[in-house]
Amino acid sequence: MKKKNSINERIKREYLYHLKHALGRSEQTIRQISKSISRFEEHTGFRSFKEFDQKQAVSFKDAISQSSLAPATILSCLNHLQQFLRWLSLQPGFKSAVRIADIDYLNLSEKDVRAASSPSDKDFPTLQMIEKAVDAMPSETAIEKRDRALVAFLAITGIRDGALVTLKLKHFDERRNLVFQNPREVRTKNSKRIDTFLFPLNKIFEQIFLEWITYLRTVELFGDNDPLFPKTRLGQDKDQCFKVDGLSREHWANATRVRTIVKDAFKAVNLKPYTPHVFRNMVVSEMYRRSLPVPEFKAWSQNLGHEGAMTTLNSYGKIGLEEQGRLVRCAKVERNEEAPLTLEQLEAALKKRGL
Repeated sequence: MKKKNSINERIKREYLYHLKHALGRSEQTIRQISKSISRFEEHTGFRSFKEFDQKQAVSFKDAISQSSLAPATILSCLNHLQQFLRWLSLQPGFKSAVRIADIDYLNLSEKDVRAASSPSDKDFPTLQMIEKAVDAMPSETAIEKRDRALVAFLAITGIRDGALVTLKLKHFDERRNLVFQNPREVRTKNSKRIDTFLFPLNKIFEQIFLEWITYLRTVELFGDNDPLFPKTRLGQDKDQCFKVDGLSREHWANATRVRTIVKDAFKAVNLKPYTPHVFRNMVVSEMYRRSLPVPEFKAWSQNLGHEGAMTTLNSYGKIGLEEQGRLVRCAKVERNEEAPLTLEQLEAALKKRGL
């Protein structure tokens, strides 16, 4: 196995520093970009970036296109690499070595770009599936109460798991049923503020979550600055072996445990082990199913953290095949005021209102 190129490593550090401090890219984005550049280096055997040429570009593009990576990942990787090389072509010592004309050979065909950019059908749980999973979850111990409340909370907020693990008790306003996702304390996407009211999807879920808040404050004696969903505290038994010993007052370092809790809840009732993020797709599917009028659609979209309703439509709004069939077959020939809007009519109405 060939060793990494020290000169490449130095210039990569400069580029990643530039991404973070000059362009304000998030840590997650920077990691993805770094991985894309590393894929290219591994393909070339860690040859110097100064040796980049048309031949390397075509060779790497062909190799990654024939890999098992998803089309969207391939497109993203090539775009990341192009952006890096264009930046590199402006740096001292690389201006004459890296040619813009050679970078263009990393472009995919128009057909491949369309295939990579087209939205895919995402498999996500229905509200009824989540209800079944939550109903089967035990709630005797503090850990079980936490896990059940966590799944219920995800369903009625659509919150991202990265934000969930950083929430404190003070970030929930019980009077208004409002979650404050303050980017100064909560790990939100793109570090933006998101105010999320509990979605009216299931009264039992809401009750489970509110009872969890009461339990934390009255039994565990948690305060405003303690985590909303604390990590598990570990103790030792008489044999000096680790054992679960209730709730800690610390946040989880990441969302790994949250994903495990959610997957296990579904597996316990013989359902596919869905991840927390696709709960957002479930919320959007409920928006369609309830035929929300434009102002309510905008409000629900904003509740998910989308600045524009078109983001909801484009990112999460693809109608499932069965729902598509239902809407097509049940459409009325003469539409009256009570008939639900089609996707095209909704998009037109949103654009007209500037939403």
